Amino acid sequence: MLLDRYRLAQLIDLSTIERSVRDPERTLREENVALLIKAAYDDATEAARATFMARVKPMPTSAWPWSAVQAASTRAATGAGRTFGVTVAPPPGTPTTPALLVLLRGQADVMDADPGNRLPTREAPEGIAWEPLHRALDAWDTATIKAWIGPAGWVSRAGATSGQVPADNGPPGNGNGTGTGTGNGAGPVQADAPSTPGPAAFSWRHPAVIAAGASLASTIGVLLFSRRNRAFPVQEKP
Repeated sequence: MLLDRYRLAQLIDLSTIERSVRDPERTLREENVALLIKAAYDDATEAARATFMARVKPMPTSAWPWSAVQAASTRAATGAGRTFGVTVAPPPGTPTTPALLVLLRGQADVMDADPGNRLPTREAPEGIAWEPLHRALDAWDTATIKAWIGPAGWVSRAGATSGQVPADNGPPGNGNGTGTGTGNGAGPVQADAPSTPGPAAFSWRHPAVIAAGASLASTIGVLLFSRRNRAFPVQEKP
């Protein structure tokens, strides 16, 4: 499976910011949230997209796109601009993880993906070493998740880097985690070879994607446009 550690780190940061940032900074940062959603949506499987949409559709439109990165948790009760000494827990059965995490965990597999983002599935025998990371994702334990992010890939407690794991379509390596198994008999698999960025690597950074592309991108564009018009109304010429 693929799990983009850079996008996940960005989700953690935006989810943390969402709790406290207010306008006008909140409005200015909406584009960062929207572009991350667009990138994750483009690279996700159809099943992950459907689950994501089912999560965000019941949420208030006025909360979009921040609702996609919001994590349900116990918060202090507020009212009339004041914070009270009462904590409010989310309703029973409410997902505690951000909806956007569904897209990141449901990324479609591609041949030229960054090897450092490739992890064994939970069902695979080698997935046992990565189970603590999966549990941290389930519980949205951001401190633990961050501890597993390394510069070359995901890093397990045993010190194994995910970028050194052989590709799923080849036999196991030589047993020392270096990933030197031969996938098709033509030669060693270079798991740490740099990958060529695909179109998604460009699209999630470019503001133009908000106004074009998939239906979700159009939705993001309309909502951002309406929010900005409310924040900065256009003065009609006489």
